[in-house]
Amino acid sequence: MEETKTITEDEIDLIELAKTIWAGRGLIVKITSVFVFLGLIVAFTSKVEYKASCKLLPESQEGMKGNLGGLSGLAGLAGINLDAGGGGVLSPELYPEITKSLPFQLQILNDTLFFENQNIKTTSFHYFKEIDKPTLLGYLAKYTIGLPRSIKSLLTKEDKGNKITANKNEPLRVSKENWKIIESFKERININVDIKSGLIDIAVEMPDPLAAASLTEKVVALLTDEVTEYKINKARNNLNFVQSSFIDAKKEFETIHLALAKMTDQNRNVSSALAEIELQRIQNEYSVAFEVYKGLASQVEQAKIKLKEEMPVFTVLEPVIVPVEKSNMRKLHILIISILLGAALSALYIIFKNPILGLISDVTKN
Repeated sequence: MEETKTITEDEIDLIELAKTIWAGRGLIVKITSVFVFLGLIVAFTSKVEYKASCKLLPESQEGMKGNLGGLSGLAGLAGINLDAGGGGVLSPELYPEITKSLPFQLQILNDTLFFENQNIKTTSFHYFKEIDKPTLLGYLAKYTIGLPRSIKSLLTKEDKGNKITANKNEPLRVSKENWKIIESFKERININVDIKSGLIDIAVEMPDPLAAASLTEKVVALLTDEVTEYKINKARNNLNFVQSSFIDAKKEFETIHLALAKMTDQNRNVSSALAEIELQRIQNEYSVAFEVYKGLASQVEQAKIKLKEEMPVFTVLEPVIVPVEKSNMRKLHILIISILLGAALSALYIIFKNPILGLISDVTKN
């Protein structure tokens, strides 16, 4: 009996709720119409965006060492150790931080792109500062809330160049306006790394499809260069040091070799203890110089092989394609969301209007 009574009361509550909503259908239609109108404004004034992407797969260093197993064995027979002088380790999880760093952003922002829709060739920084126009809502915000800032920017001298530049030997100084451009531009570049598979997904969003594809390629090139530079830096420095030492040792060896040849020719038919001692001294120097020369020559080859081993390899699984479809929300989706949001909020207002008004009335009376 209690269950039947509860079910009946619930049914009555739902019926009353439906009646309340139906009674306020006129208000629901009005509020929803306002939301639809606002949604249409947003849909037709929002900027068009295009997203280009690329998928990379970095080659595992463990796999590279395994592939060099035979070469390591042959090098070992020649006295070369391929396990020495390893490079740095840079986790793919840090790749997004690299792309969001200020030096990386400035390189990308100052790079020239061709914006096909506007038929102009300029930097991303100049485009978003001087060419890109705000939406209708952006204009409203600019000349209402942001009016004081607009007046201040007119009175303040700003850099109108195509690039963000910095004086040498001085800290980089960025104005508030330029910093806003940089922060907004950071959101256009997204790097997602799958830890399990190691797959790197690079996506860039721009107002122009060709610019989006071109910028994606530039981000990929600059990111792989940064990773490569970090990875092989130690091995390359080691190679430069060993090559420099080898050149010096070679010169020293050739000088002593020439001196030994001259001394041998001069004392060919001479039987003098002093001459023999001098010849023996030069021969000893020659032996030491030759061993140093031979050892450094071996180390040079070792350093060259190590540099190739440390060089990271990125396989392009999905190349950059000029996007055709817009990446931002379509007008139909915005319209549907506006209808649902308007209907839901107006229904909630009708349902809770009387209880809230009654509560306010009771508080006022007390």
